[in-house]
Amino acid sequence: MYLFSRSTVAALGRTFDAIPAALEVAELVTGVTGKPVGVFTSRFGAPGGSIMWTTLGDSFDELNGDFEKLLADSGYLAKVDSMNGLFMTPAEDYFGRLMNVPADAPAAPPSKFYGITQASMVNGKYAEALEFGIRSADYMGAALGAVSVFAQSQYGGFGDVSWIVGFDSAAGIDEFADWQMGDTGYHEIIAEAGPLFAEGSGRTMLIERLN
Repeated sequence: MYLFSRSTVAALGRTFDAIPAALEVAELVTGVTGKPVGVFTSRFGAPGGSIMWTTLGDSFDELNGDFEKLLADSGYLAKVDSMNGLFMTPAEDYFGRLMNVPADAPAAPPSKFYGITQASMVNGKYAEALEFGIRSADYMGAALGAVSVFAQSQYGGFGDVSWIVGFDSAAGIDEFADWQMGDTGYHEIIAEAGPLFAEGSGRTMLIERLN
């Protein structure tokens, strides 16, 4: 399964115009493609005013078919044109493969918040890093009873990977932080990460779903 995400930043002073427009275009895309589109804003770890759209697909071929439907839809093109001036950075697209998704995961209700940890694998350590990423994501999901997936970027930064953990509430974010500090099994797994990922490549962010 693949995750597609498009992100940009609202123009200064236009955030409260950009968010409704982002929700409207997501609804329009869902109507054209039949795929749910999540709209997110960054709470921490990304530029203020960041807005992201995300959707899932079984293959690039499937998602590419959705892109072609949108480019042929006059309503979508008119809506995108009407959004000129609402954003101050070019849209950046992410396309990543989810490496550990249970068969029933796409049907699960979306979480309110998602914590994202990103890093770059060390050259020559890709197999070990991918195994570690899947194992650590599975461990967090089982321990927390939460959505916890590991993604490998297919384009962009070579060797980039992400861990994505869902939280149903702000309280769940606090509980996760406490769990990270106290769970010995998690500490044992994380101790293996050092030689697998490029020093200084790690970053984290928290995003909130708006729809």
